[in-house]
Amino acid sequence: MENINLNLLAKDGQRLLEELGKGNMVIARSKNDFLYILEFDDKFHMFSHTPGSPGGGQKQFPKDEKYTAVVRKIADLADSLYLAEFDKDLNLYGVMVSAEEGILSMFPGNDRESDSDIEFILPKKDKQDNESEK
Repeated sequence: MENINLNLLAKDGQRLLEELGKGNMVIARSKNDFLYILEFDDKFHMFSHTPGSPGGGQKQFPKDEKYTAVVRKIADLADSLYLAEFDKDLNLYGVMVSAEEGILSMFPGNDRESDSDIEFILPKKDKQDNESEK
């Protein structure tokens, strides 16, 4: 896999932990703040970023009972969760930037109610339909 697969993820703390255990990235979004969560080296790694800001933050926590409960609770606290599956040879920061751009293009956040409604409009090919538009 040379690209990043991005999907919506149910707000389920157990599922969030399962995906992290598979080596995937879980992205929590609250309004316009993003939290990227990974699990490796027996630690939870979290990177935070607000789109448009020049920097972000990073924290690491041991994968113990206390922090496992904290990470599970993120599912309840976030507005939405996303799953990013990616080739582990890719640059991690590049994966985060690509995932954020993908999320913002699909769910811009200007109208939280309509973010979940994606509408596909097919162009009209019928000659009669084209004339009715004139």
